[in-house]
Amino acid sequence: MREYFEAEILDQIDAASEVDVVGKSWPGSEIYKMMEEKGLDEHIETEIARRKAEAKDRTRRILTETECLERFQLLLELTQKGMVLPFVGAGMSSPSGFKLWNQLLLDLTADSPALRVRVRSLLAQYLYEEAAQEICDTLGDAALNQDVRAHLGREAYDVRGAVRLLPYCFGQGCLTTNLDNVLERVYTAAGLPVGDPVFGAHLKEQRGFVNPDERRLYKLHGTALVPDGRVLTRREYDQTYANDITLSRVLDHIIGARHLLFMGCSLGVDRTLKELTTLFADAPNNYPEHYAFLPLYEDTNREKRRKEMGAANISPIWYPASEEVDHNQHMEDFLLCLIDGSLDE
Repeated sequence: MREYFEAEILDQIDAASEVDVVGKSWPGSEIYKMMEEKGLDEHIETEIARRKAEAKDRTRRILTETECLERFQLLLELTQKGMVLPFVGAGMSSPSGFKLWNQLLLDLTADSPALRVRVRSLLAQYLYEEAAQEICDTLGDAALNQDVRAHLGREAYDVRGAVRLLPYCFGQGCLTTNLDNVLERVYTAAGLPVGDPVFGAHLKEQRGFVNPDERRLYKLHGTALVPDGRVLTRREYDQTYANDITLSRVLDHIIGARHLLFMGCSLGVDRTLKELTTLFADAPNNYPEHYAFLPLYEDTNREKRRKEMGAANISPIWYPASEEVDHNQHMEDFLLCLIDGSLDE
């Protein structure tokens, strides 16, 4: 996990100490390493320990303020036992430069102002599948496929943010509805490649051959690079989850007895939330409890949201939020605590 912090620590050293020698500038970290490599190594380790301690302090304070400390402590225990599977939303890809679904769909209407008005109206009603279908119906399949690939299928970007911590906490892989390849790159960089992702659209052919206990990346809605198997528009949803294969059955097969942890997900008017609610209603006594890291805004109706989450057996772990809040910082703090297995310094 040292590599998660090291580049930023070295950048800070360089910013504070650049050395000029005969008209040439040398980064301070390189000079430090040449003069005292052991000292630099010790400085990095000390700085990492300080940042971990600060993360724990912030987490304890936030969980105390939101009265979610006990929920997080139980999540810690389950994570240490390897019983938690992360469900990664678009918010975790945002620090790497990828847009959230609302803005992404609006960007896909760049060639038609009239279409943008219709899509904006659908998004205001949280009709994301219908908004994507409207784009497809208006501009055509090819145009939608090209723009989805342009926005989400690119390779030239730096992976940033707390998403890079996931392999150190959840080595068995994760679930996502994201279409980008951030998670593939994250697990490969950590030396834990996930192999070929399992796509939700193909799970009915694969499910008899997929061991849910193996390290896997479950891309429930496919990838931006391959239109076949992608799930974005209303038609694609209906075609994928038709007849004997439903999203709830896909989730049930993957989850098993494990607990999901939602992060970077809004869990508002959400198809996944609805399907989990169905699963819990069908087997309330044999269904695992799930967790979600959720922002708590000033206008959040916490009682209403708790009831909505409870219907799907999801226990929310709140963190204070505003328009200026750094969501990634909260995710980093939470994940560092889960990796360490404790809130104690």
